[in-house]
Amino acid sequence: MTINGMLIKNHEFGLSVGKDLSFRLQDLSKNGQFLAAGQASLDGIADLPSTPDGFTLSGPDSVLTDLGSAQRYVARAEFRAMTVALTIDQYEAWPDAFVLRWEFENCGESSLSWQRLAAPQLTLGETFREGVWTLQGPAVAWGQDFAFRLPVDFQRQNNLGQNERGEGGGIPLIYVWNRSAGLALAHIEPYQALWYMPVESTPTEIHLALEDRRAGEIQPRQRLNSLRVLISLHRGDFYAPLALYREVLARQGIHAPAPNAEDFQAAWCSWGYEFDVRPEEVTGVLPVLEEMGIHWLTLDDRWFDAYGDWNPRSDTFPGGEAQVRAMVKTIHGAGALAQIWWYPLCAEDGTGSWESHTYGHSELIQNHPDWVILNADGSVARNNRGLAELCPALPDVRKHLAEMTRRFIQDWDFDGHKLDNIYTVAPCYNPAHHHSRPEESVEAFPEAYRLIFDLTRQLKPFSVTQICPCGTPLTHTLIPYTDQTVTADPLNSAQIRQRIKFYKALMGPRSAVFADHVELSDGGIDFASEIGTGGVPATKFVWPEVAAVRARLKEWWGLDEEKRALWATWMRIYSQHPLAQGEYLNHYDLAFDTPEVHVVRLGKRLYYGLFTSQANQKFAGVVDLRGLDACAYRIRDYVHEIDLGRLNGPTARLPVEFTGSLLIYAEPVDVN
Repeated sequence: MTINGMLIKNHEFGLSVGKDLSFRLQDLSKNGQFLAAGQASLDGIADLPSTPDGFTLSGPDSVLTDLGSAQRYVARAEFRAMTVALTIDQYEAWPDAFVLRWEFENCGESSLSWQRLAAPQLTLGETFREGVWTLQGPAVAWGQDFAFRLPVDFQRQNNLGQNERGEGGGIPLIYVWNRSAGLALAHIEPYQALWYMPVESTPTEIHLALEDRRAGEIQPRQRLNSLRVLISLHRGDFYAPLALYREVLARQGIHAPAPNAEDFQAAWCSWGYEFDVRPEEVTGVLPVLEEMGIHWLTLDDRWFDAYGDWNPRSDTFPGGEAQVRAMVKTIHGAGALAQIWWYPLCAEDGTGSWESHTYGHSELIQNHPDWVILNADGSVARNNRGLAELCPALPDVRKHLAEMTRRFIQDWDFDGHKLDNIYTVAPCYNPAHHHSRPEESVEAFPEAYRLIFDLTRQLKPFSVTQICPCGTPLTHTLIPYTDQTVTADPLNSAQIRQRIKFYKALMGPRSAVFADHVELSDGGIDFASEIGTGGVPATKFVWPEVAAVRARLKEWWGLDEEKRALWATWMRIYSQHPLAQGEYLNHYDLAFDTPEVHVVRLGKRLYYGLFTSQANQKFAGVVDLRGLDACAYRIRDYVHEIDLGRLNGPTARLPVEFTGSLLIYAEPVDVN
C-alpha cells in the first residue's frame, strides 16, 4: 500500500507501508524530481510478515520540541508482535530539512532479537549519478580528504566509534552533491553514538545509511528508538549542510564558545625542532618572532618524560620544572604568550613505542592500574599511539586532568593548550569501574575536555585551547570545548583551504581556525591559502642554523634570509588584513566553481581569495565577484598593492590572470 500526497513545503514524502516503512522524497519545485528513497531495517527478527495488520497516518500536528516548533506527521504500522512508527518533523526555520525517528515496540509476549538496525537506508536518485562530490564527516584515517569527488566504485564504512587505528568519532554527517542538487544525511543527537554511516557507490546507484551493528533484544512492552536523523536538501558544496547541522546542535546546547582576541593571533610552534626541542631553542627564536609580529609560541611534542606523568625530560630540560617556568617567564618578558602540547586521557604502561621513544611504566599507571579502559576481551584499550586509554567516566581521572591543567596554566604559567591526537575513546568493559553500560566512557569523553577548557578560561580568560584531531574532522561533542579549531596536519594547500571552510561552517563564520604550519602547504610557503581564506597563519621554522641541530632533525625547516623576508611580508599582510577575524561568506562551490574562490567580509570590505588547484597552475579568465551590494567598488590586489580598477555591484565581472593565487578586496566607493 502506498500513501501519497504528504506535501511538506516544496517536497513530497510518499510512504510505502510494509515492515520497513519505506519512503520516497521528491522535489516539487523541480517538476517532481525524484531525490531519494529510504527505509528503516531491523534485521534478524524472525516471522515478521511483510504486510502490517493495520496502518495509520496522522498529521500535520503542531508540536514543540527541543529544536523549536514543528509540524509533525506520524506513520504507524501494526504487526502481530511489533509496532513500527516513523515520526517526521518539519521546522519552518529549515524548510528543506526533515527530522526522522523510528520506534519499534515489542507488543508480543516474548523477546525479539535483532542483529542490525539501519535507520535509514537511502538510495539516491539519478540526479546524483553524474559528477558527484561528497563530504564524509566521520574521522576514519589520518590525512583523509574531508570532501572529494565520489568514485564510481567506492565503499567506506565510516565508523563513528573508535576504529582499530585509534581514530574515530568525527562529524556524523554525509553529504552528496553535484552542480544542481545536494542531499545530506546526519544524526543530530548531542552525544557520540557508536553507529556506522556506510557509503557505497556503484556504476548505477549511490547508497547512504546510518546503522547500529550491535545485536540486541527488545523485551515485551519495551521500545527501541533509532537516532534522530536529519535529511536536508541543498545546492552547492558542504558549507550549507554543515551550517544547518551547527544550528540544530546549537538548539540542543552544543555550540562553539565565543572566541577571544588571542584566538586570531599568528603562532610559532617548536615542532620544527621535532621531538628533542630544548628550552633555549624555543626562546632563541624570540627576536625573529618579535620582528615578524608573532607573539604565540607552542612547546610541542616530547618535552615530557612519560605520557600520563607529564614531567619535564631530564635530557632536554635538565633543570626540571624550574627550567620550564624560566622558559615561560622569558617568553612573557618578551611580550609573548606560551602554549603547551599534551595528550590527555592516556598513559604509558610498558607496552609499545612512538618514534624513538619506547614506552616505560608511568608512575600514573603504577599507582592507578585500575584507571585504564578495558576492551570486551579484557585487553587494554589503546589510542592511535598505542598508549593505554584512561576512562573519563572515573571521577579520579577527571581530577587528575584538573591537576594537570592547574600545573600547566597556574603553576608553570602557560597561556593555553595544544591538545593533540584527540579523536574519541573506546567503550569501557573494566569491571572495576562498575559501569552500567560500556558506552559510559564514550559519553564522558567530552566532559574531560569541558573540564580542561573551563578551568583554563577561569584561570586565564585570554587563553587559547586548541584541539587537534590529527588528519581528521573534530568529534562533534567537543565543539563547545575548543576556541581554536585546526586544519590538523593538512597534506597540501587544497586541504588547508577546504578544512578552513569546513570549520567556518561547523563552528560559525567568525570562528578562529588555525591553518596549521605553513610548511605543510604547497612548496612550504603558501601563506595565501592560510590568510586569504580566513585562517590563522602559523609556522614552525628553525632559527638560527646550527650544524648540530640540523644533523639531528629528520626534516629541515630553516629560515634563511630570503624566507625571513617572505615570512615578515606575510605577517605584515596579516596584521593589516586580519581576515581570520572577519565573517566567512558562502558564495562559491569548492567543487564546481573555477577558479576556487573564498569570500570574507571584514569591515566594509569583501575579501576574495582566488586559487588554482596547484600552486604552479595558471588561470586567465573572468571571475564573477558575488555578494556585492548595488554600489561602486574599488578592487585592489592587497598582496602586491595594485589597484585593479572599479566595478559596480551587485553583478560584477573581473578579468584576472594569475598563477596559484590572487588575493583582492572590493571596497565600497563613496560617490559623495
